[in-house]
Amino acid sequence: MAWNWKAKDWADPDGGVLRLFPYIPAAVLPRKLRPRDDWDGVAFLLHEEERDSWSDEERMEKASNASAAALAIEGGGDLSRMLVRMQFVEGVQAPRFPDPEPHRLANVASKGKIPAYFVEPGVDDEEWLTYLEDCAEEASRLPRIAGMLFARRRFAKEWKRVQPTVSEPVGVKHPEELAICAGVAAAWWRRCEFHSTEELRARRDERLCGRLRGALAHARESNDNPVLIVPVIQDWLDDILATLKTNPDIEESAPVGAELS
Repeated sequence: MAWNWKAKDWADPDGGVLRLFPYIPAAVLPRKLRPRDDWDGVAFLLHEEERDSWSDEERMEKASNASAAALAIEGGGDLSRMLVRMQFVEGVQAPRFPDPEPHRLANVASKGKIPAYFVEPGVDDEEWLTYLEDCAEEASRLPRIAGMLFARRRFAKEWKRVQPTVSEPVGVKHPEELAICAGVAAAWWRRCEFHSTEELRARRDERLCGRLRGALAHARESNDNPVLIVPVIQDWLDDILATLKTNPDIEESAPVGAELS
């Protein structure tokens, strides 16, 4: 199976398109790997509070170059392991904060007065809060905690497994280096998913996809056939697309302002 370098469209049976844009977290993608600009809104698989995090990280970066990345690296864990490895890849702007591709799209939406949706529910949502509590309980199980004792070794093994499956992007500069960043990011994502279960992941994806459909339904109020761009971590994209194909129930989702500098 080819690696997810190109956007994939999902046509909602009720009208409109969700354009899933695969990106590498903490990395700037070349222009040829970015989706074209014919979209009517952007939907993030994030909570709206992420905007505040982006603003804080942007201020940190302006005050001291790469300070946000340095802080994340100092935090340790698999995220740190991903960022450290990205630092040694030449030809790719990584690691960078705020997360370059989602943040860029949020800025485009803000400047163009384009609707921006943040579809992750908050802790005031009882169903989502229960999901988060279940995730915490699963992560605290003894086998999961024991696995953390060998986290560095497990990350290295995961990266070794995934890297041969990552094809190089076509028609761009530094394709090998981009593939390396994609591989290390996929290893980080899979290690994150390790702390969950298939049932929990399915609950998460179904809820988020229902709210993506809700964002598209809202966009249809002013456009019969809207296109929403949805930035998705490369290694997560196929799961999101598969969930959308089950036509999850539509859940209301409204845009928020994205007043970002």
